[in-house]
Amino acid sequence: MKRARRTRVSPESTRQARLRAVGPGALADDGSTPDARGAAPAAEDTPAAPAPSGTAARGRVIPLHPLPPPGAQQDATQFFRNYTQREPRVPAAVWWTARGLALGLALLVPLLLWRQPQTGLLLFWGVIIPLVPALLVIAPGLWRQVCPMATLNQLPRLLGRSRGAELPEHWKDAAFGISLLLLIGGIALRRPLLNSHAGALAALVLAMLAAALIGGLRWRGRSGWCGTFCPLGPVQRLYGQAPLVVVRNGYCTPCVGCQKSCYDFNPRAAVFSDLYDADPRNAAQRRLFMGFLPGLVLGYFLAPAGAHAPVWLQMLAPVGGGCATAGLYLAAQTFVPALAAQPFRVALAFGVTALGAYYAFAGPLLVDALATLTGHEAPPLLRSLARGSGLALAAVLAASGLHAERRWREAREQARPAQAEPATLSVRPAQALREGLARQQHDGATVTDRETGISFTVAPDATLLDGLQAAGLKINYGCRSGLCGADAVAICAGHEHLAPPGADECATLRRLGLDGHARLACMTEVRGPVLIDRDVRALAEPPVAPPPQDPLTLRAAGADGDTVVPPHDPALDRGVARVVIVGNGVAGMTVAEQLRRMSPGVQITLVAHETHGFYNRMAIARLLHEPDTDPQSLALLPGDWAERQRITLLDGTVAARIDRPNRLLLLARPDDAGTPQPEGVLEWDRLVLASGASGVAPDARFLGHANAFVLRGADDALAMRRYAQRRAARRALVLGGGVLGIEAAEALCRAGLQVTLVQRADRLMNEQLDRPGAQRVQTWLEMQGVQVLTGTEVTRFEGTPQRIESAWLSHGPRVQADLYVAALGIRANTFLAEQCGLAMGRHGVLVDEHMQTTDPQILAVGDVADLPGTARGLWPIATAQAHCAVATLIGLPQDYSSPRHVLQLKSEGIAVCSSGETTGRPGDETWTAGDNAADGAWWRLVLRQGQLVGGLYVGPPGSAKLFVRLLQRPIDLTPLRPTLREGRLDGLAERLAAT
Repeated sequence: MKRARRTRVSPESTRQARLRAVGPGALADDGSTPDARGAAPAAEDTPAAPAPSGTAARGRVIPLHPLPPPGAQQDATQFFRNYTQREPRVPAAVWWTARGLALGLALLVPLLLWRQPQTGLLLFWGVIIPLVPALLVIAPGLWRQVCPMATLNQLPRLLGRSRGAELPEHWKDAAFGISLLLLIGGIALRRPLLNSHAGALAALVLAMLAAALIGGLRWRGRSGWCGTFCPLGPVQRLYGQAPLVVVRNGYCTPCVGCQKSCYDFNPRAAVFSDLYDADPRNAAQRRLFMGFLPGLVLGYFLAPAGAHAPVWLQMLAPVGGGCATAGLYLAAQTFVPALAAQPFRVALAFGVTALGAYYAFAGPLLVDALATLTGHEAPPLLRSLARGSGLALAAVLAASGLHAERRWREAREQARPAQAEPATLSVRPAQALREGLARQQHDGATVTDRETGISFTVAPDATLLDGLQAAGLKINYGCRSGLCGADAVAICAGHEHLAPPGADECATLRRLGLDGHARLACMTEVRGPVLIDRDVRALAEPPVAPPPQDPLTLRAAGADGDTVVPPHDPALDRGVARVVIVGNGVAGMTVAEQLRRMSPGVQITLVAHETHGFYNRMAIARLLHEPDTDPQSLALLPGDWAERQRITLLDGTVAARIDRPNRLLLLARPDDAGTPQPEGVLEWDRLVLASGASGVAPDARFLGHANAFVLRGADDALAMRRYAQRRAARRALVLGGGVLGIEAAEALCRAGLQVTLVQRADRLMNEQLDRPGAQRVQTWLEMQGVQVLTGTEVTRFEGTPQRIESAWLSHGPRVQADLYVAALGIRANTFLAEQCGLAMGRHGVLVDEHMQTTDPQILAVGDVADLPGTARGLWPIATAQAHCAVATLIGLPQDYSSPRHVLQLKSEGIAVCSSGETTGRPGDETWTAGDNAADGAWWRLVLRQGQLVGGLYVGPPGSAKLFVRLLQRPIDLTPLRPTLREGRLDGLAERLAAT
């Protein structure tokens, strides 16, 4: 067999990027969750620390204001902590026991009402209902933890039986009104019906429990009952507005953002979110109810009772009393300016009045009911104390509410400097940019290139790659994310002046055998004088395949990028002596490198149909316009890497067929005419399919034309370049406006061709960018000379069997070109898998979470694998799947976890990056760039329940570094919310540095 030519493994460690609830970033500005309809609370109500203002210049932020005192910031954020920031203090088993008991009691009440009506009525109206308001004042979270309706509402979700549907907008709008109608209706029916009719009360209790359960089965989170339609909800929010004891929400893990100003998310902040909501309709509804409640309570207790009292009067008295106090509230707000400026204090006064009035009547009733149930007589003194308990509770509520308001005002004052300061806008953008660049140059560190003797300065927030390019020094580069390893440089002196490497960089350097000696230019920040050599061969020879290390547990894709080797050979211990890998792309090479690291004794054979070694596929567009660029210059590993690692490489070899019963792989090698000829067979104990994917053509005949191409690999790019040079091509038509289509269009344009790009969707990169971002990309392309046509497609091609002459477009005209390039996506290379009977998924070979196919002896990774819910065509995905496959091969299976990845357009003329969800869902919080950004950049951030779920950036070249770092590792953005709302990224650099 043929020994190693040149290959290369992919970057080793991709982080498991599970989104986490981060500090105050999980809060909206007032400490609540974002509006389910996208509305955010008013900016003036922000209990968040201020962010420094500044002007961005090429990623560097020039601070113009000092940060607030750290102690004050911590104090405010600590008081308004949401439930994700609070440690659980009670074991879950205790809560479930309490919930079970409360639910059992709730189900016992209807039974008691049926079997012993008088006892049931006395227990319900005389004991249970009077105790609830007191509990809501002291520890409302305790009630919400054990409420039987909440238990039934959340049970379907916890059991995985809820449909989790989004509550329609019209129901969201009507929810508060419906809950008030249910509350007022229930109180109005108490005297004439519910107080004395046990059957009606039992039916009502069962109906409410059923409604809570049905709401949980259908709607997501608590939007089906607890946070929307429950008639006790408005009362809970009023009486529990300033809880003495905050009990951590134990249901919503994770929070799904099902409602606006969620009380469970942050009970102390919910009232400010209600009263100062930017939506006047929402705020007015909450304020009006607070004015309505005292009259509702008094109207009920003061209504005429007895058999001679008219039923209509008993029902209307609570409603009339509520209307009277609501009118008083409106009059106070309308005619007394001092009160109008204090909506919280007025609302608090009405809430306190309602609470005191309630216990003035209900307190003695509670004592009498307990005495009757226990067979004793109620002492008059105890009845008087119970009547006065309302005043005590009211005083507690008032004091706690005023204290919360003081904290809220302190937080708002802290936020003022970052919100206003119009002086920051008086600095002209061009002047600010010049000053920022000058400061960068002044503060930058000096780097010297040993080969040329050239010294250059690297700005504090720039990378070594930025400095090399600015100095005109040629260097290979690719992903700019520390994954491919294309731009490794030798560090000859000044190691101590470099920022520490991150997990991805460490893993890539270890795979290259350069850890401790070299750094990746795209990831390296320079803080002092450094001497470099762009030729890493200046270093000592990289080591041969490493021997086993200390006995540690495998961490195939850990967050720290570490991967260690057990002291024994886990593959051989499992009887896996021969592993054959089909494909030498990033997925296959990662499997080979990682498996060799984990198993020194296993025999590894790589079958690659390409004759090139492992190269930087992310840079193949350069092959179109840089004459001195070839696959050798894009190589990511030295030519003898496979031999040194004791890996057999069969390049230029085709995997023709899989013999599953005999565990054989039949090989073929193309002859001079390109026809595959039998080459031999390989025996295997495990087979790994990493055969990748091919570019999608518009139709089956497209690639049969000499001037039609797809751009997927180095051979495609070379064939396109040769054809263009040989035929003196002047015009090109690119089909597809995704990342690869844009990169191909730019490369062909730089090669001197007139390029037309046709995109079927209504905008470029429609899956990664919003309209403003896509428009900026289109404008940039058009400035380069590329004609961009969106919302159209090619309906048919015309020409000869040998050559396409023109393409007809869906909107009528015809485009003539010399070169046609399809960049319409990818299709998995599943021929081998289909031929041997493996199950297929929608996008490739079906695999489970351990990357095993339906034959446990065959694994699939990378673009050929179909793991439902996983993205394709991305380097980090392929490497993460490869690590998962190796863990399976050596008998330490780990469930696949999709890494966080940032898609970046590989272009020197514009910075474009995108990650995660960029459009947002109802209830998400979205921040976008301001219209007057100094550098013309456009960005968008999408938060869901305070967690960053995605973002995009389009701006000048080199300006996205900070944004990419944010997308790679989200941080707490709470202190930056005021400036982010204004469309500015001021303070982002400081926040990232602090984190």
